[in-house]
Amino acid sequence: MNTTILVGLGVVIVGLIALPRATLATTYYVSNQGDDRNDGLTQGATLSTLAEAARRAQSGDKVMLRRGDVFRESVDMGAPDIEVNAYGAADADMPVVSGSVPITGWRRYKGSIHVAETDADVGYLFVGRRLMTIARYPNTGWVRTKVWREETAGGEGRRRRGAGGKTFVTCRDLVNHARNAEGYWVGANIRWRHHSWWYETRPVVGYDGAGELTLGDRSFEGTGPFDWDDKGWGFYLDGKLEELDAPGEWYFDPEAHRVYLYPPDGSDPNELLVEGSARSTGLRVRDAAVRNVCFRHQKDVGLEIDGRCVVEGCLFEGIGRDATVSERGAGGAGLNAVRSVREARVRNNEFRNNLNHSIAWWQDPQSPGSSVIEHNTVVNSGTVPGYGGSGSWHAVGILIGRGANVHVRYNWIEGTGYAGILLGSDGNVAEYNVIRNAMSTLNDGAGIYTNCSRSTIRHNIILDVRGGMESSGTWPNISHGIWLEFLGNYRESIVEGNTCARCGADGLFLTNNYQCVVRDNVFYDNERFQLLLSGRGESGSEDLTQEHLIVGNVLHATRPPQKVLYFDPRFDYGTLRANYYYSPHTDEPLVAGTGWPGTGHETSLTLASWQRDCAWADREARTDPGKPGRHDAADHSEIFINDSQAAKSIPLDGAYRDLDGNPLEGSVEVAPLSSRVLIRIEGPR
Repeated sequence: MNTTILVGLGVVIVGLIALPRATLATTYYVSNQGDDRNDGLTQGATLSTLAEAARRAQSGDKVMLRRGDVFRESVDMGAPDIEVNAYGAADADMPVVSGSVPITGWRRYKGSIHVAETDADVGYLFVGRRLMTIARYPNTGWVRTKVWREETAGGEGRRRRGAGGKTFVTCRDLVNHARNAEGYWVGANIRWRHHSWWYETRPVVGYDGAGELTLGDRSFEGTGPFDWDDKGWGFYLDGKLEELDAPGEWYFDPEAHRVYLYPPDGSDPNELLVEGSARSTGLRVRDAAVRNVCFRHQKDVGLEIDGRCVVEGCLFEGIGRDATVSERGAGGAGLNAVRSVREARVRNNEFRNNLNHSIAWWQDPQSPGSSVIEHNTVVNSGTVPGYGGSGSWHAVGILIGRGANVHVRYNWIEGTGYAGILLGSDGNVAEYNVIRNAMSTLNDGAGIYTNCSRSTIRHNIILDVRGGMESSGTWPNISHGIWLEFLGNYRESIVEGNTCARCGADGLFLTNNYQCVVRDNVFYDNERFQLLLSGRGESGSEDLTQEHLIVGNVLHATRPPQKVLYFDPRFDYGTLRANYYYSPHTDEPLVAGTGWPGTGHETSLTLASWQRDCAWADREARTDPGKPGRHDAADHSEIFINDSQAAKSIPLDGAYRDLDGNPLEGSVEVAPLSSRVLIRIEGPR
């Protein structure tokens, strides 16, 4: 045999073996009209399930889902380095990975209520993708805890937590219920605003007919030193068929596997798409790309990512779970990033009407590189009171529960039950985000809330963080624009170039933090203080010298009782320089007090008296040169906000001046994601 030929053949074989996997990649097509016996390699011979595509796919392959189709599956992609994407008509809807099952075969039960059978364990019910309400009492609003006590394994105790405990809640208003009787509420759930920043869902295991409910399980967390017993916290009861009495309500009987529905708008459910959430997860991937796919109605997680992943152009909606206090941490997330995620990119996605978090991030802080969450639209995360989990850190738009070097930027966040962005570990960045209407069902938080050190928070627009006070007991509204938590001795955070306006409490709540930079922010028209400085409120409990640099900020109150600055005079806050302080209704816009506002001796101060009495006071303090200097003077300021990513010229309908007294007419130039406060001189308003 010719040895030259043999050598040449050997080279060819070696070359083929050495080819990278990407050149041999396979694309699998999946559609509802397919068949898992097909090869799936063309759009004319598609597979029918995502699960079969996952079984066949190897690293480097693509799985293409047909637009307009719905895949009711829960799938672990298995092999890494897979791309999941969409194919088909560009104007068709995204392919849907659904966690729900259709519920059909409705028949009339009684009155307007219909009933149908299902094999699924239904979590939540959706009619035409609209969330229905679990049958509840009262149908809207709240009843109130009058007195409650806890029983631990060792006996009764107040403000204590113990294994095997129960809780006894007294509410005499229950006696007036039309069906009040001993044992009536057994089997129901209570959804209880147990305290300012959390709800609890707990089973009712006893009812005495005289207004006392016995709750199984124990509280999410100990009640500490506070007297919270008789504070009027709101609750409602649900999960009883007898309470199914209003359009849009429903009930699931888990033993008979029957769903009862009072259809909205008097409609026939047989003519509607009725879906019940049934599957825990949608898709799990590792070192993968997921593009242009909708995840809908999963109980726990729509998409779970690990390793180096790209998620873009996707839609996440209606995801979340009904979790009791025994299921700590549960509640669901549209997108969940787990421990080994690293160098991930989550961009240009849409998150809508998820019942708990839209994005939850649990990355190992030691993972190399940085991950980026950018240009996403996040609307209505955890805004249904009492749904989506029990305890702290629920109902957040974007939660960085764990991780480092995660950059959350250029996101639009509209409507969250708790914080818009929560940074829970050191060394992460929130920048260039727009956050509106955070803290809509809970209190004691912020548009951006941190529980860590070395956060960078810059150039965010944070508006209308009003605080969910409807179900609250007697607790102050402390929903802030930005809050750097005080429970640890946190330090070295940067808060720069942000706008916080129209918040229910303070613009920036900065307590028991050290060596932070607060620079060039606008805090405007916040209901309590524009900036609050303090320690933990207990002299001697921590270092009294905080060493901040606070420079160039605008602190502008607009009406009583707003003030510009609160501080505890027992502390030295570092360097304050060239900040703007103004309140139109008082010559004493600052308040000095020991402890938290309202809990200690407080004194209102002028800028001059502050500068005289405090060594750290701002010696270059600015104020409005046109200030009338009289109490109850009208405020003529306006804030001009640019929430876009391009510079904007905003028309003016009269004559204005800036905060240095310079006149402006015609228009005002506002940089991207920033604001300017002007004073009207004349013209219409």
